[in-house]
Amino acid sequence: MISYKASVVLVPCACGVLILLLLLHLKTVKFKNFSLAVEARNPEHLVMERLEKARRRVNRVKLLCWVMTGPDTIITKGRAVLETWGPQCNKLLFMTDGNDTPQMPGKVVLPHVGGGRGGLVGKSKEAWRYVYKHFRSDYDWFYKCDDDTYTVVQNLKLLASGLQMAKPYYLGFHINRGSAEWLSGGAGYLLNRASLSLLEQQLSSPSNCIESGSKALNASSEDMLISYCLRRANVLITSSLDAHGKNRFLPLTPELHLPKGAMAKTDYKWVLQFYTDRATTRMDGSECCSNLAISFHYITADAQRTLHYLVHRLHVFGSRLSDLELPEVLETSA
Repeated sequence: MISYKASVVLVPCACGVLILLLLLHLKTVKFKNFSLAVEARNPEHLVMERLEKARRRVNRVKLLCWVMTGPDTIITKGRAVLETWGPQCNKLLFMTDGNDTPQMPGKVVLPHVGGGRGGLVGKSKEAWRYVYKHFRSDYDWFYKCDDDTYTVVQNLKLLASGLQMAKPYYLGFHINRGSAEWLSGGAGYLLNRASLSLLEQQLSSPSNCIESGSKALNASSEDMLISYCLRRANVLITSSLDAHGKNRFLPLTPELHLPKGAMAKTDYKWVLQFYTDRATTRMDGSECCSNLAISFHYITADAQRTLHYLVHRLHVFGSRLSDLELPEVLETSA
């Protein structure tokens, strides 16, 4: 049994030990919090964290890509798409006319459509209706392009991942000629499920938007007429410029966009006159294109393979993760 005198000595000592342990614990917690704060301020740590969040968002995107092609090009340009960027889509379809086309994974022969440039409007209409009928519930986003379009699918998914699915979207390279505005079919354009449903309503309506659009615009271009149909459904074009005001969807080749002045010397100089953001955005020179560019057009089969190597396989030794530009969630309207 502890005597009264001993307890008088031991109790204060025990209290002192407890206080010392508490102080040490508080210092440890403070040091841990300080370490976490230092770690949180580390730029590379922040980049890795943002990269991982962006990667999770991108992986959740379910994207169907359909490629406008034909009997004369499916075996060359279509095959190049299949061997390069195409399989990165969650679903890849090649929309063509004529039963004599070679077998190809994802090939869809559209009935009752003509070939050549004159058949593009009918082919686009039937392709969109086919996608709606068979795949509207399976995918969230729907991308149309030509068989000579090179697409960086992960950048396309990144753009889509920052948008809210409840709102109808229509994104691509924006052209405005005053009396008409539309998104370039060659640069590729993107719809979500809400827009696809509204487009189907227009395409299946007795007051055919394709026919009325042809008369109203005096045009026979599939991208102009699909845009007209969407506008009738109150689906407006959404800006797809990046955070620096640069284009993600490019309607021409890198050789025409990147050298300053090259485009003006060709038949494509109209792009410089009529693209919507010409007052604030360059279309040629080193500042022409987003670091998160999505597409280029008029790409040959061989160039598809070259671009794919440069984009996906070539690495620069010593590149730093902190050099990456990872955008916040995008929610901007034109």
